[in-house]
Amino acid sequence: MPSDAFLPGLTTKAPPWHGWVTADLFLLSMASGTFTIASLFVLLRPYEMEGVVRAALLLVFPLMAADLVCLIADLGDPMRFHHMLRTFKPRSPMSLGVWTISILSAVTFAGMVAALLDLPLTALRAIAAAGIVPSLVAGAYKGVLFSATAQPGWRRMRWLGAAFALSTMAMGAAAMLAIAAFKADFSAARISRFILMWLLVLLALGVRRLMGRVRTAGHLGEAADRDSMVRTSLHYTMFIVGGIGLPIVLCALSSGSQALDFLIAAIVEAGALASRHYLVMIPHRAHAAPVSSSGT
Repeated sequence: MPSDAFLPGLTTKAPPWHGWVTADLFLLSMASGTFTIASLFVLLRPYEMEGVVRAALLLVFPLMAADLVCLIADLGDPMRFHHMLRTFKPRSPMSLGVWTISILSAVTFAGMVAALLDLPLTALRAIAAAGIVPSLVAGAYKGVLFSATAQPGWRRMRWLGAAFALSTMAMGAAAMLAIAAFKADFSAARISRFILMWLLVLLALGVRRLMGRVRTAGHLGEAADRDSMVRTSLHYTMFIVGGIGLPIVLCALSSGSQALDFLIAAIVEAGALASRHYLVMIPHRAHAAPVSSSGT
């Protein structure tokens, strides 16, 4: 009997997802991760981190707005986007995600207004408390949504939601590090750098777990040719070493240089963007791969 792991075009076709979806994944992760880390800062260390939190709240809602533009633009009929809000199905990743993004957008708008009007710290903490759960869900749900599909590669990634959550928080910590460096707030930069380093360590472990499960059943593209397997291994190694390992080392060795902090943040965000684009394109590579007649 033929195995569907080696017949990538048998029952599915690659979705028409390209740049808009990559931008959606990146912007949502950046917005939700930054809000999550900023919320933790203002709830746990409000007086020490207030300056960078206010700056972060000015950034998050524009990111959410840009993400909504990308999300709506990629729909087959953009004018019908509001139909997704007609019902709420908590057991559906798509429905839960749409409602979570809507709630998070409202909360981040309130955060931006609070920062612009210089409202007291109690208002910031209330906004953080209201939005931290939606931001955590928004950071993970796209990974769950991808892994719940029948697409080659994605369907094997049962740990993708956890990896997305860790990556999202690492992106938020990197954004907070960049903000702290820009404001020359060395105490906030030190805390952000420490948190970022350990989030990246956890992310490396999560990605290793994710890839281990995928490779057990077949490589990312679920194709049988050796060249594709070699390319996948090379891309995986480059991401682990360059996108995760290098920032960890730089965080550990940093002595508080603003330029180095900006470099660390840039590497983390660039790695996140590249990995999301790679993820979006997995089904396209799988369906383009030659079909093997191997069976099980």
